[in-house]
Amino acid sequence: HKANIAHKYSLSTNYPHLLLLADGLPFLLGPLHYLYVKYLSSSKRFERRDWLHCLPFVFWQLSILPHLLKPGPEILAFMESAEGMSLNLSYTLFNWALIVQGLTYMALSIVLLRTYSRRITDVFSSLEKVRLGWLRNITYMAILSLVVFLIENWLFLLDINLSNNYSLSSTLVAIYVYALGYLGLLRSEVFSQQGVSESIGQLQRLAAHSREEDGGSKKYEKSGLTKARASQYLRDLMALMQSEKPYRDSELTLTKLADMLSVSPHNLSEVINTQVGQNFFDFVNQYRVKEVKHNLANKEMQHFTLLALGLEAGFNSKSSFNAIFKKHTGATPSEFRNNLRSAG
Repeated sequence: HKANIAHKYSLSTNYPHLLLLADGLPFLLGPLHYLYVKYLSSSKRFERRDWLHCLPFVFWQLSILPHLLKPGPEILAFMESAEGMSLNLSYTLFNWALIVQGLTYMALSIVLLRTYSRRITDVFSSLEKVRLGWLRNITYMAILSLVVFLIENWLFLLDINLSNNYSLSSTLVAIYVYALGYLGLLRSEVFSQQGVSESIGQLQRLAAHSREEDGGSKKYEKSGLTKARASQYLRDLMALMQSEKPYRDSELTLTKLADMLSVSPHNLSEVINTQVGQNFFDFVNQYRVKEVKHNLANKEMQHFTLLALGLEAGFNSKSSFNAIFKKHTGATPSEFRNNLRSAG
């Protein structure tokens, strides 16, 4: 199959070394995907030790180095001899190594994304732009591609070639790569914004604090925040929420609110978690729901649409407004308004 490709394209025919070099590129797919998830969800920079993820690729390139030093016709002859992949031990092991490595990195990516989705409620008051649901779906698509590749290889061992030499898995991988590139450019731009980047960095610092303080003891036990100071911070927080109404900012984050109170984000998170018994997301959105409920009962606000009232209170989309309002009241905004009119 690889030899057929070489003869079809003049570049590969004239420079078969390039085709052989490209053989090891799939070893980079899993590691690069994992690192993309890791750094998008943590706002960190690439570190030196991350190069270790590329070792399988390096080892494979070293293993084919003797063939790369051969003349072009001999390389083509070598690749043509490997055309029957199911009968060639090196390529069979190569494919199974790709599958094991790819599925391992995709599983690790899913774990990172699930951990991230749980933690963002401690830092963000609106989740639509930072939820990374699109990246989770693409990761599942990569897993599907690898599973199809696994099935194709298993069938090859049984001398069954239903997918025309891996054409199905190759197509799925191509769709995955293009989807990741397109959505990555379209959706991940928000993560480069300073406010979002700082908040994700704060999320990681909160996680680090939690790990340090959870070592067999109660969370926040070693934070150094006294009960008296925590009570004062709580009073200041409640006063600020009533007077300044910061929840009306749809992009409000823990860092922004902490700056307004002149306290550290970690201490503010501790106050909200221990004194109020909520995470940051629920704490802020309860104020937004309360304001919408108040305005729905206000006859002077009856000419406003439900969406307008939601946006004014700090919600940034109709879907999030409906979902959060129903979570806190048990009814959608329209149902709540109809109930008020029936009662009136």
